[in-house]
Amino acid sequence: MVPHARVIESSLEGTLDADNRHRLERVLRLREGDAFVITDGQGQEAIAVLGRNGSYSAREWQTPGREPRLQAVVFAAVSKGERFEWLIEKAVEMGVVKIVPLLTERCIVKGPGATKVERWRKIAATAMIQCGGCLLPEVAEPTQLEDLPAPAADTTPILLHEEALSVSLHELPVQPGRSSIWLASGPEGGFSDREVNLLLDKGWQPVWLGRRLFKTDTAPTIALANLLLRSWFG
Repeated sequence: MVPHARVIESSLEGTLDADNRHRLERVLRLREGDAFVITDGQGQEAIAVLGRNGSYSAREWQTPGREPRLQAVVFAAVSKGERFEWLIEKAVEMGVVKIVPLLTERCIVKGPGATKVERWRKIAATAMIQCGGCLLPEVAEPTQLEDLPAPAADTTPILLHEEALSVSLHELPVQPGRSSIWLASGPEGGFSDREVNLLLDKGWQPVWLGRRLFKTDTAPTIALANLLLRSWFG
């Protein structure tokens, strides 16, 4: 049976960092000789044994294959309160590889500082550990919408749109040969017409989620669940 306790460590043996040692010894009450799981955050994990004074050792890395085949990058407008943190947590649980906090015309939060970004990265790491993931998603620095690059040829770029469109999400094919998706989701007031046109000019595909209007953290969560479910079972 795989141990429940998990931490991020980059080496097969060494000394736990202070946070990991506190989590294992003080919070989870592990003792010398107890087993736990280490992951390198790059797709590998190993069963380690706790030693003296916070030391640990493991035999070899394994690749458990719990990551989606489809690589998903979320460009999500920064929202107020805890909504953005909730979105990060759920996106990581589903297996995204990168989250880009997006600054748009209608964002209430205009400039999250370094402390906030560091908190988002810790939330991402915690979510990865708790869901049994082994690939730590990147939480990028906040980016202005105007600075988004044009999507690469092997990417399906999806622009979530609240108006009725001819293309709905469940009808959208992830084209053969394309190994990744980019998902852009707007703020509370939606993208402005100028921003929509800017993204369309860069090749983004507008997609309709349905007849209901979803909150800024709900819309990308629904879209990710739909697309990544196909990746797991399609």
